[in-house]
Amino acid sequence: MLAENLSAFLGAFTKLPGGNGANMRHSGFLALVIGLLFVCTLMGQTGGDIPFSSAGIGSLPGKDVCHLQGEFPKQFGLYLDDKKEHSVESRERDGVIALLLLEESLPPKYCGIVDAALDLTPLIKKGEDPLFKCHVNSEGRTRWGHVVGLGDNQRGHKRFVVPRFAWRVNTKEKRFDEIKGEPVTCDSSGYIVGNGWY
Repeated sequence: MLAENLSAFLGAFTKLPGGNGANMRHSGFLALVIGLLFVCTLMGQTGGDIPFSSAGIGSLPGKDVCHLQGEFPKQFGLYLDDKKEHSVESRERDGVIALLLLEESLPPKYCGIVDAALDLTPLIKKGEDPLFKCHVNSEGRTRWGHVVGLGDNQRGHKRFVVPRFAWRVNTKEKRFDEIKGEPVTCDSSGYIVGNGWY
């Protein structure tokens, strides 16, 4: 399809009034090359080369999150500090869901380098969601996003949830550390928009 469109474009370009075939063909080829370079440069800036799959999620650390292919109608994230140096995000599409630890994910595009990626797809059960307002019970409440969980709030009927899985977000070591053997509670109520949360 692309080859046919390019051929039609080149054919039409060489038939412009007042041009001879050879010179117009070279001009058409030059315009085509410049156009393709522009498109390739634009694609490099907007990303889209990493598939949103288990393999793609596993390859994300060290790369810009905006290099993921496609749009994400279901995503949520919040900053872990006032300086907005780190954020934790969930992105979901087509049955695939991931938790991401990002550096400097700032507006307007919320791109940023992925420090850690966790594929929740094989872990999640029907009705469960990533939860960002969690804490280890023995440690008391912490700032949102420093402990995250995966749990079911019964479609909004349960505010406090004991997650099936929970992780401590480790910004120094750039990873999600699974919490085992310690009771964790997550607050599944709404989030404040603003004050650095997005």
